[in-house]
Amino acid sequence: MIGLRFLLISAAFALGLNALDAHAQNGKMYSYVDENGTVVFTDKKPVDRDVEAEAVPAGPPPTGGNPYAQPSEDPSASAAQQQRDAIAQNSEQTRMARAEAQAQCAAWQEEVDRLEPHRRVFYTDENGETVRMDDVERTNRVAELKAQISASCG
Repeated sequence: MIGLRFLLISAAFALGLNALDAHAQNGKMYSYVDENGTVVFTDKKPVDRDVEAEAVPAGPPPTGGNPYAQPSEDPSASAAQQQRDAIAQNSEQTRMARAEAQAQCAAWQEEVDRLEPHRRVFYTDENGETVRMDDVERTNRVAELKAQISASCG
């Protein structure tokens, strides 16, 4: 119960600070405690409440954004953080290389599966004509692909 009240008071205070930034022109800020025990901040004086008035200093609103925000890119990152970043980058590059190698192996195996069982294999040559691959060429291509698979794909 006390934690909830503290949370509500903190939230109201934060909202009040936002209102302070937005309405600093009128020079006064009012605060009161509502029926739920929550502190309320406003720039308009409530008529039916006991309020405390505080002067708002003149001048531009504070800048700098959220003081609790994490830095996006710290140029002076610690050596440990730089090492962690390098390890993460190397890990990602290794993962990408493995994925590419697996895709290449799968493509070679698919080509073997297409060429090996069929005696009549057709392909389109550089002139755009459909040509039949002869048996010697087909068996040589299958042997070449199997050699690549055993050497590269394990």
